[in-house]
Amino acid sequence: MPNYHDNFEAGKVIVALNQNYAYPCAATRNASVFHGIEHTKVEVIFPSKESASDIGEIVLLHLVCQEKATVTNTVEKLSVHPHVAHAEPNFLFGRHIVPNDPYYGYLWGMETIKAPLAWNYATGSADIVVGVTDSGIDYNHPDINDNMWVSPSGYYGWNFINNDGESMDMTGHGTHVAGTIGAIGNNFIGIAGVCWNVKVASLRIGNTVFSLAAAIAAIDYANANNIPILNNSWGGRYYSPILKHTIEHYSGLFIASAGNDGANNDFFPDYPASFDNDNIISVAATNPDNTLASFSNYGARSVDIAAPGAAVFSLSLNGEYSYQDGTSMSAPHVAGAAALLKSYMPSLTVLDIKNIILASADKHPHLDDKILTSGILNVNAMFEMVNGFSMVVYTAVAGDSLWQIAAKHGVALNELIAANPQIANPNIIYPGQKINIPGK
Repeated sequence: MPNYHDNFEAGKVIVALNQNYAYPCAATRNASVFHGIEHTKVEVIFPSKESASDIGEIVLLHLVCQEKATVTNTVEKLSVHPHVAHAEPNFLFGRHIVPNDPYYGYLWGMETIKAPLAWNYATGSADIVVGVTDSGIDYNHPDINDNMWVSPSGYYGWNFINNDGESMDMTGHGTHVAGTIGAIGNNFIGIAGVCWNVKVASLRIGNTVFSLAAAIAAIDYANANNIPILNNSWGGRYYSPILKHTIEHYSGLFIASAGNDGANNDFFPDYPASFDNDNIISVAATNPDNTLASFSNYGARSVDIAAPGAAVFSLSLNGEYSYQDGTSMSAPHVAGAAALLKSYMPSLTVLDIKNIILASADKHPHLDDKILTSGILNVNAMFEMVNGFSMVVYTAVAGDSLWQIAAKHGVALNELIAANPQIANPNIIYPGQKINIPGK
């Protein structure tokens, strides 16, 4: 049995049923799969999706017994059931925030990522929604209230802990994150987010720790409400195949903070940032001098890009403002950039946006061997790139190298390399690998 270090919720087990398991009704499912397990209810938190995965419907099993030993015993029992693909505890993830250091400046991060130049291209659109899976958002804050998304049922989002529409932030973490993404710009008060004009959805998955089951339900909610970008400033060392599956079936871009242990995620993964899903961007944190923050996780293979994350000034509770540190603060810079780009070119796909963000990063030698792109987010370069050339995606075949692909498509090798930061070795290209081809 795996060692879960006690970081999970008592009384709940997440169960992914086999894709090929068909049942006529919930009662039949419960009698077949959960026979002999005392439980109060079975809650579907992510529906079955058509895919090659062995995972079908994902449910949250509420146990009668509230002792953690019962959770581990139930996981062990269900893991060998023929109709179960995976069973896991409801892990509790930590926020990616560290205690404040002395102030470094006022919105220094916007200058670093060249946001003022990018605002000549676009300042956002109310048609773009960014979901913030976090502690909620203080939707009454005057610097973000008009940018809050309102659901069809009239709420600013959803509370996946209490399963109701009250998603008010009680800790300030989610509000700070939301402010960096989309605090109202040019309104004579407070600050401006990366994307001045956007709709931000409050998807509350916890307070000081975040529930895996709540996060899964929030991702399903984002799919159901066509929310194209999710910011996820949280994580932990627990590998969850169920969470990986859920993110794979999220139809949007999933921005994830890399974590605050000062560790190499290539060897000590932090999830969800370290999943290899195509729709994830993993974000490290930098200081005002563009060096990697001492607390930031890194990884030349597993962390895609860096963004400001030390002494970041943003919204706080009750209409206030504060400085905070962490990769929790760096991820929303990238989420805001993605929203800004989507507002400018709505037809861009998830992979288009991800590839443009990574390919336009500012290279910094001290980030070599630390970050996949060796770079820091550059929002202006993002717009220069999409205005300078378009990209098509080529699927590599056996025997391809970047040199051969460049010659085949008539593009300069250095441009091809710049457009494909995910390629570590130009000589090693795998059949089926997606290659971005820049075209003037």
